[in-house]
Amino acid sequence: MATDSTSPSPLVTPEPTGAGPVPPAMLRRVVIWGLPAVLLLLFMVWPYQQWDLGRRQSILAGWARWVSSKGDWQFCLLVPFLVGWLVWLRREELRKLSWQGTWLGLLPLAAGLFFYWLGYKADTGYPGFLAVQFVLAGAILLVAGTAVMRVLFFAWLFLFFTWPMQPLEDSLASPLRPRTAAMAASLLDLGGVPSLNEGSALQSAPDAAQGLEVGDRFSLDVDAKCSGINSLFALMMISALLGYLALKQPRSRLILFACAIPLAVAGNVVRLLLLVAGTLAFGSEFAVGRRIGEHQEMSPYHMFAGFAVFGVALAGMFALCWLLEGREMKANLKRHGQSTATGSPFAIPRPLQTLRQVVAAILLPLATLGICASTDISFQVAKPGVKLELPLSLGDYQGREFDMTAAEKNLLDEGVKLVRNVYASSTGRQIMATVILSGFEKRSLHRPEVCLPNQGWTVIDRTPVPLRLENGREMTVMMMRIFRDVEPTPGTRIRTRALNFYWYIGSDGTTCPEHYEHVFLSYFDSVFRNIQHRWAMASIYVPLPEQRVGQEDPFLELGAMEDTRDFISRLAPQFMLGSTVVASGSNPPASSP
Repeated sequence: MATDSTSPSPLVTPEPTGAGPVPPAMLRRVVIWGLPAVLLLLFMVWPYQQWDLGRRQSILAGWARWVSSKGDWQFCLLVPFLVGWLVWLRREELRKLSWQGTWLGLLPLAAGLFFYWLGYKADTGYPGFLAVQFVLAGAILLVAGTAVMRVLFFAWLFLFFTWPMQPLEDSLASPLRPRTAAMAASLLDLGGVPSLNEGSALQSAPDAAQGLEVGDRFSLDVDAKCSGINSLFALMMISALLGYLALKQPRSRLILFACAIPLAVAGNVVRLLLLVAGTLAFGSEFAVGRRIGEHQEMSPYHMFAGFAVFGVALAGMFALCWLLEGREMKANLKRHGQSTATGSPFAIPRPLQTLRQVVAAILLPLATLGICASTDISFQVAKPGVKLELPLSLGDYQGREFDMTAAEKNLLDEGVKLVRNVYASSTGRQIMATVILSGFEKRSLHRPEVCLPNQGWTVIDRTPVPLRLENGREMTVMMMRIFRDVEPTPGTRIRTRALNFYWYIGSDGTTCPEHYEHVFLSYFDSVFRNIQHRWAMASIYVPLPEQRVGQEDPFLELGAMEDTRDFISRLAPQFMLGSTVVASGSNPPASSP
């Protein structure tokens, strides 16, 4: 019997779009309601870190509270709203894209969930911030596919500005401070105002004809707030957003974004120049403010000069933007929100595969929460690696105890203990040795680079110094060269120079010279070695003889450096214990991300 060869066989009839075991409408509802519910549970509900004393909070709740209390980082609160607006601009294009998820999305999803567990175990928020980014990227790729991720890629990158990068704040501020002062000094010299720059200090040059010594006309120190770092991250965010909206070429966007750093520094150089001009015209109290004890009271003029940072930087950004693609800026701004995609709204060409991918995107985070629930997060602090006892006699040095001051008690966190001796040798060398034992907060030891400027000291530089101790052990300590100027009588400026050596000692005898190295070791060892360090910091302060400003003897510093290295090599074995770690129960809080 003849058959019609054009008639399709019932066994190979293709299914119409949308046909299958799962209706596309129902699948879309699962994605729209199921995935956000899991993400909310993961990042807004689950108690993740001890942001407050003794109580864990979720990543986003703790982040919002912490950022709200830090004036320099409050701009982070705006970022999620800007990200939502960026997604809304591409809404029409997103509606026309079909969901064609890729199993490659499992890679960033798994990485994000690992970071989530890592931060949960270590009780720190920064791996949790990475978890938000990678989990979102993995979920988008797994469920919606690369085309959707390509449209959302900038919004996803922009979300990184949500997280306060406090470690970068300190690490970038140190090199920016002396460079800002050096550039300001060069410009002042070109303008006919002789000046001197040493480290982060900017002072007027001496003038023998007028009887002026160093710093008589003006004396400024570029502290962290004047280094450019406090405004840098906000300016980087603005430059990224401006480049995305106003520029079309990726190269132009990268140039604008990279220029945020020099523009922030340029703004702070202008700020310094304004402070110098105000000091020369109206005096230091008008331009800078008054110093009351160890607190610097900022004058209204000083606050006004601070706006120069954003004024110069924003003007430079718009000028650079115009130079890069000035004629196209208007057209570039209009292109956002104009869809070029075609197709049915939210089409799902492979419902069964999409269902499997949605299930994976939901079950994997839930499984991670199960792993977190079974993870031991009790914080058993190890015994300290030091003994709070210093010898009263060490070779030629004779010492006496020096108690903690009332100001130090107010400054240090609860539970912090210290022992301090002041030593003097027959040669006249004086050395102050301090051993500080952290409290029950993981970040209760502060960086000397932060504390010293608040006490009026200027940090010239920091240098790692290798040492060989008397018992044969080798370690590296950090040496800072510092100075402080005082004016005991009008017209007489005396400069006090000093050396400050410090290093950190862990519970197992580990030593390191860097603050953030000891922070990293704290989290790494707590996760992978089950050691909860109770850190100590040793600080050796060596004053140099007071001298008139501009008449310092450099050989005094070299001699003090060698004497101190020899002193540390004999003193350190006296209070640093062995590597045996014995746990003792305690439950400390953690107050920073």
